[in-house]
Amino acid sequence: MKKIILLIAVLCTVQVANAQRVFALHAVRIEGNLEAFEKVETELHAKVAQDAVNKGDVLYWSLSKVQKPNQIDVPGEYNYVFAQWANNIDELLSTKSAWWANVDKVLSPAESEQRKTLLASYKWVKDTRNVFVVEGEAYSPGNATYVQFNFGRPANISGFIAENKALWKPFFEKNMSKMNMNIWGVARRLTFPTMETSHNTIMSWDAFASLEDLMKYRIGGAPLPGYAEVVQKTKMATYMPDGFTYAPIFKILKTTTPKK
Repeated sequence: MKKIILLIAVLCTVQVANAQRVFALHAVRIEGNLEAFEKVETELHAKVAQDAVNKGDVLYWSLSKVQKPNQIDVPGEYNYVFAQWANNIDELLSTKSAWWANVDKVLSPAESEQRKTLLASYKWVKDTRNVFVVEGEAYSPGNATYVQFNFGRPANISGFIAENKALWKPFFEKNMSKMNMNIWGVARRLTFPTMETSHNTIMSWDAFASLEDLMKYRIGGAPLPGYAEVVQKTKMATYMPDGFTYAPIFKILKTTTPKK
C-alpha cells in the first residue's frame, strides 16, 4: 500500500489542542482491476490496520468508494478515499500510525503471496492527502453505510464552526434517529498541498444507514422538531454565503472495529 503522508511540515507550525481528535483523508485514483484493489484493502490491508487498532496505534481506519449515478466512472477523478483517525495530533504523527509497515509481520506467507499477485493487476494513478481537526461530532446507534462529505470555504471560519457546534450539533443529536442518520461531524482543514488559495478550509459529514436515507436528507421534507428555530437563528448565509462547494457521496466498504 502506498504511503499515507502523515508527516507534513505545515503541521509543525499549527497549534492544536491535544484533546482534539484528528484524521487524515487520503483520496486515490485506482485504475485496472478494481476488484483486486478492493480485495487487497478490505481483506488483507484491513487485517493489518485492525492489528494496529488493537494495539492502540490507530484509532480508526476505513476505505470508501465514490458513489456515482449508475456507477459511471469519470476519467481522472478520485474513486476511493481512505480515512485514518487518531485521538490527537501526536498520535497521528507517530511512526506507530504507519501500520502498513507491518504487512509482512501480520499477514501469513500465503496472504503475502496473494497480495503480491493482486497488487500487480492495478495501479495508483494519483492521490491527495489532507489532515483535519475535529471541531464537533454527534452519533446515533447503528451502522453507517453511506457518507456524504461537505467541503466549503467559509468567509468566517470561526463563526461557521461555532454555529455548527452550538446550533446544528444539538439539532442533529435530537433528530438523527428520525432520519436514520448515524454520524454527523464538522472539521477544520490543517493542510494545503499547494499554494493555491481556492482550497476548501472546512468539511462536515453526514453518514446514513442507506443511500435512500441519505438522498431523502438531501431532498429535504417535513421540518423536524426544532428546525424552524434553527433556521431562525442561523447566520450561515453570512458565514458561508456561497454554500458548500463540493458534496460527494461514498459507499463505506470496510472499517476497523474499536479497540477492545
